[in-house]
Amino acid sequence: MRYKPQQPGFTLIELLVVISVIALLIAILLPALGSARRSARTTQCASNIRQLAIANTAYSIDHRDRYVPGAANFIANLDRWHGRRNNTSAAFKPDDGPLWDYFETDELKQCPEFNRGNDFDLGFESGNGGYGYNKLYVGTDTLDPVKALTSTLGEMASRFAKPTETVMMTDSALAQSSPLRRIEYSFAEPPRFNANNADPSIHFRHQGSANTAWLDGHVTNESLDFTRSNIYGVSQVQHESLGIGWFGDDDNTLFDRR
Repeated sequence: MRYKPQQPGFTLIELLVVISVIALLIAILLPALGSARRSARTTQCASNIRQLAIANTAYSIDHRDRYVPGAANFIANLDRWHGRRNNTSAAFKPDDGPLWDYFETDELKQCPEFNRGNDFDLGFESGNGGYGYNKLYVGTDTLDPVKALTSTLGEMASRFAKPTETVMMTDSALAQSSPLRRIEYSFAEPPRFNANNADPSIHFRHQGSANTAWLDGHVTNESLDFTRSNIYGVSQVQHESLGIGWFGDDDNTLFDRR
């Protein structure tokens, strides 16, 4: 009887070498895959915020040249550009908001990089999905701080001389202390508010940058230029660690009507 020669198999050393090579390849590829996923989320966010800008422009066409109000009747505290609620302790519902007819999907109003894991808390502006609106200049028809509290109108599109250089919306968040955290915030505040310093609210969440939609509808990716402390006890250094601040100069040039 003839015996067939045995086929050579893997030795233990060869098996360990193969496993080591596979582990090395995974270690090399994982950061690249993670970066690709983050880039994809940044691109999706840019598309979302562009569609929101288009929705607001369409709203202005249908409402006698006026943009959507940022917070109609701010004293009542039931209305936002992104939704409405029945009481002040509830989250804002997007399908009952003034822009809903122009996009009709909650996913469009949700930044894919926002509220991932335990990075964010809902806070008192729950429901905006991570996007903030230039309420001070675009989302209200008056700069009078008292009249603005009860105003129900947005500003007229024709009032803005440089729509390509005026912010409509950005990625947003607000910082609070004890514990230090980011919370949802519905507005992109300019650096100055009624001659005082405003609280930082633009969130540079996309690998150190923030998607920004301008009044003409184009979208850019902006980097943090400066920040400061806020009324909640969060310091400038802490804001920097959270990636919350402003881009551009320390004035309202990129937000106002000019």
